[in-house]
Amino acid sequence: MHMTRVSIAGASGYAGGEALRLLVSHPELEIGTLAAHSSRGPIGGVHPHLRSIADRQLVAIEAQSLADSDVVILGLPHGASAAISAEILAINPDIRIIDLGADHRLENEADWAAYYGGEMAEPWAYAMPELIRKGTTQRELLADAKLIASPGCNASSVTFAAQPAVSAGIAGGEGIVAVLAVGYSGAGKAPKPHLIASEALGSLAPYGVGGTHRHIPEIMQNLRHAGGTLDKLSFTPVLAPVSRGILATVSIPVASGTTQSDVQDAYRSAYDGEPFVQFMDSVPSTAMTTGANTALVHAVLDRDEERLTAICALDNLVKGTAGAAIQSLNLSLGIPEETGLTTIGVAP
Repeated sequence: MHMTRVSIAGASGYAGGEALRLLVSHPELEIGTLAAHSSRGPIGGVHPHLRSIADRQLVAIEAQSLADSDVVILGLPHGASAAISAEILAINPDIRIIDLGADHRLENEADWAAYYGGEMAEPWAYAMPELIRKGTTQRELLADAKLIASPGCNASSVTFAAQPAVSAGIAGGEGIVAVLAVGYSGAGKAPKPHLIASEALGSLAPYGVGGTHRHIPEIMQNLRHAGGTLDKLSFTPVLAPVSRGILATVSIPVASGTTQSDVQDAYRSAYDGEPFVQFMDSVPSTAMTTGANTALVHAVLDRDEERLTAICALDNLVKGTAGAAIQSLNLSLGIPEETGLTTIGVAP
């Protein structure tokens, strides 16, 4: 059987390391070059949990060595992916590239200018197979896609929580308020004072406050694809003292006359048959999804019947990032999208 060779740039980071963890057990993908900006030596030195490949060596990020594969996964800082992608494609135009960063997610130049600044890169196929779209489905767009942009983890959780209501027409998307508890791995691996244990343990810390978080335009872009009309979103993430996981609590204004049955029908219909995004009658917790490519969603009409509250729990490194990338790569390669991925968490 032909094995697809996958190389990783940024393999020493959290996102790249999680992609590597998933590749180890994937039956149809094999690991190629492992590259990083500054880390060198065996991968076990930075990811000691990856025991079976601990001796594989980290090398410098160079387009030539990365291009000698079938697929490259980029786990690089925002703004770094577009340039190396262009170099790789110049050497190997047939290669597939998956960007775990933000460089290729947004479709609107004004959104990019407002939240990132600088020159906007070309938008790529968005690695969220479950994204509800009017017309062509996201899975159809991902089929045979060679250039794929992995979604933001926070954006995924809010999208999964809100899109069924918007798509069903019981909500237009205006007035959405999202508050998220986010594990510290979502903030990256760079050693910063506010990320060290003495600052984080026993404390909750909001960030990206006041409409400044970069995932806001991505969420609105997704919900507009689902049929929403929103141009504003209240979004506040809060760092919680856990390593992994996102619990998104999303309050959504609903149309007059909406019933609990309407809410249940909208969410069940949206995720019926989905292998990785599942509706639950009870409220989910992040522990249910740790290590799994699963997003668990619950929704209930508020007592005043003016809003619904939707909850989404997922592992920010798996379904929020690397798992979504592997799932979408499977689709683009024409193999079953569940291949190499699990819905089994590791709670408690």
